[in-house]
Amino acid sequence: MRRRLFRSVVALFLALFLVMASGPYWVTAVGIPRQLKVFPGMELSLDLKPPFRLFAQDGTEVTGSLFNTEELGRSTYRLSLFGWLPISEVVVDVVPLIRVYPGGQSIGVLLSTDGLVVSQVGGVLGLDGREYFPARDGGIEAGDILLSVEGHPLHRAEQVSQLINSLAVNKEKLTFLVRRGNRIISCEVTPVRALRTDVFGRSSTDYLLGIYLEDPAAGVGTMSFYDEGSGRFGALGHTITDSLGRPIRIATGSIVEASIDSIRPGSRGSPGEKIGFFHGEQDVLGSIDSNSGFGIFGQLKKPFTHPHFPEPVPVAFAHQVREGPAEIYTVISGNNIERFTVNIIKVNNQSRPSDKGLVIQVTDPRLLKVTGGIIQGMSGSPILQNGMLVGAVTHVFVNDPTKGYGSFAEWMVYEAGLREELPAKQSISWEGFFLIIEKVFSNLM
Repeated sequence: MRRRLFRSVVALFLALFLVMASGPYWVTAVGIPRQLKVFPGMELSLDLKPPFRLFAQDGTEVTGSLFNTEELGRSTYRLSLFGWLPISEVVVDVVPLIRVYPGGQSIGVLLSTDGLVVSQVGGVLGLDGREYFPARDGGIEAGDILLSVEGHPLHRAEQVSQLINSLAVNKEKLTFLVRRGNRIISCEVTPVRALRTDVFGRSSTDYLLGIYLEDPAAGVGTMSFYDEGSGRFGALGHTITDSLGRPIRIATGSIVEASIDSIRPGSRGSPGEKIGFFHGEQDVLGSIDSNSGFGIFGQLKKPFTHPHFPEPVPVAFAHQVREGPAEIYTVISGNNIERFTVNIIKVNNQSRPSDKGLVIQVTDPRLLKVTGGIIQGMSGSPILQNGMLVGAVTHVFVNDPTKGYGSFAEWMVYEAGLREELPAKQSISWEGFFLIIEKVFSNLM
């Protein structure tokens, strides 16, 4: 009898342990958030259905409105099953309201990167008519990142030819520092003198390495938002990568004014594109200091004016975004920012920063006619819902250009430095677990 009772108690403890250990995860899976942020004065309620019940720290059950206060700070609530089995905590932070100006402006992105990517390694036809492979024989491989030659840092592709031809006159072998994965290695390369002919038919002899380099990222994107007070901005909504899909390390970078000249519409299996142009340094709008999974971020050099927003708008928390009608702002001709209707068809439950938080579908007839939906260059276009900035367009569905992903604006303002505190990771409520054990023992006595 005692052995059977002991086994029953052990089995009960194991079952309770599994519930406590897995509770926070399946609670999140059914849509109950474990951490919420609210603005001062904002009323918040959770649609809890039996067997879930919520209790404040003093033990009183919370029903109806969960939070409504003007005071900043944090409160913790206990989520339980049947009112006696604690399984998780719900943390509510009252934080200051953040307001920013939505973007929509077309921008040119100019990056000077930390090194140059070697996309291909090939042969060089020397003056003697023989084929040489100087880079390959010196140990350089496709995918390597050239950091420097003879101590000279490399940031732009046009630098390499100039440096090689000036250095090789006095030195047979040139030392390159190369990043390969997480390693920095040294390679000695002997440039080969070869005959070259330019587009005008003029011939010259140059020293060549036998490599093809990727030019640092330069393209057209869209501003997502900017903060007038601090001058901080966010754009693109996704990281800039090289041809191998690796995030580009930025040495310096800038955004410049851009104008959209034409549109190449998207179709199933073939993403469309904005065709734009920009002049460069004379039209600089700001400097880039970060290239993250949520876009590029930096500091504006001059203030903007927005034709649709004379005042900044609130930035929505991820948990405030809902499926339903929304709008995006972007440019499809010249510099004219236009409003287009979309529908948010999916909202992923994210309690921590992660990309692809939203799925949107373009519903605006004019945008569908002109672009076919979401196209390259539209990345970063702000998404607004109920007068709040909720996200930014990031990627198109290749097989259905009317649909695409978006990142939550909340995560983007963290990256921009406008909010400092990231959501806290939640852990198992061990205090609740030991309370259960205490209750079980009291019932057995």
